[in-house]
Amino acid sequence: MKIYTLLKVFIAFCFFNSMNAQNKASASASATIVTPIQIIKNSDIDFGSFTTNGAIGTLVLGADSKGVRVGSSNISLPNDSAKTASAAGFTITGQGDFAYNLILPTSDHLIYNGAESMIINGFTSSASKVLADGKEVIYLGATLHVVAGQSVGVYSSLGSGIEILVNYN
Repeated sequence: MKIYTLLKVFIAFCFFNSMNAQNKASASASATIVTPIQIIKNSDIDFGSFTTNGAIGTLVLGADSKGVRVGSSNISLPNDSAKTASAAGFTITGQGDFAYNLILPTSDHLIYNGAESMIINGFTSSASKVLADGKEVIYLGATLHVVAGQSVGVYSSLGSGIEILVNYN
């Protein structure tokens, strides 16, 4: 009978301990530092030479490496090989195949000739927003607004210029 009682105690003890047994799990930690994203300006935006008949007009410069422009009906685009148009060019570098976000200006930018100004807005880009092989060359185009009676002259930015921002998604 003692063996039977000892057996009952042993079984109860094992059952009680198995019900209160603790289970563990563990996780490891890791971190990866990637190449910082950077942007470098290669060239400025240049709408090139044009003429106006004195009325309101617009000149749209495409976001490509060719400097393609389209003027409204009041804008004429002379063939001036000394003053070609060009979109702004930038090189973005960073971690290969990472996606990035490009933030274009949303407000108007002014260019001046000393007495008058013209507005630039409607910024566009050629960005694919993926750093294939860790690099992408992009172009920035925009729309130039000419007012009635705009003065002849060379117009350019003052101050900080046109800013674009990049960051990883």
